[in-house]
Amino acid sequence: MISLQSMCMKNETKVAIFFDLDGTLWDALIPLMDSWNEAMKINNKKYRFDMNTMKSFMGLTPEETAKIGFPDVDLKEGMRLFNICLDAEITYLAKHPGKIYPFEKETLSILMNKYPLYIISNCGKGYIEDYLNALDMNKYFKDHVCVGDTGLEKWQNIMFLQKREGIDRVIYIGDTIKDKMESEKAKVDFIHASYGFGVINNCEFSIDSLDQLDGCITKVLEKVN
Repeated sequence: MISLQSMCMKNETKVAIFFDLDGTLWDALIPLMDSWNEAMKINNKKYRFDMNTMKSFMGLTPEETAKIGFPDVDLKEGMRLFNICLDAEITYLAKHPGKIYPFEKETLSILMNKYPLYIISNCGKGYIEDYLNALDMNKYFKDHVCVGDTGLEKWQNIMFLQKREGIDRVIYIGDTIKDKMESEKAKVDFIHASYGFGVINNCEFSIDSLDQLDGCITKVLEKVN
């Protein structure tokens, strides 16, 4: 029997897997919270953040995060404070990284031999690098793009990377409803990582654990667009 992968290769259809980061490839809530609180303390600012607040930031753009994190100031000042926290988190996470999810390295080892893997996240420049370098994950991914690199929204970065890499079909793996909406804007397939931070009701394709991802990708590719 000819495999789906062989059919894709024969027809020269380039399929790639794009991953969100927070809630999909790692959970960095605790070190993020610690770094933000320390940054505010050092700068004599009143703001303090708990786990629920940090969780609410996941998947948001810098501007969206600033509005929630610093609601009593204008956007200019909110972005200034956000950038203070951003600089602190990049430095802190390099030595205190988040935790990867069960079966992550095993799953990525399988997938990288079938498809090129990429990361696209609404984070600042250096954040994805912290994940890749601190946890020795570089070998699994071909490249990565974030809003800090391009200034583009996630759906625009998906389209940008797809065009740049000459990819015919993208499957985006993410954990929040915003990830799903961004995938729809970019007109790419979506798989919900339900073990992450977001709840999505009635999502067509969903996984409860990363060891289910390879099989779920096959089901997505069998679907006729």
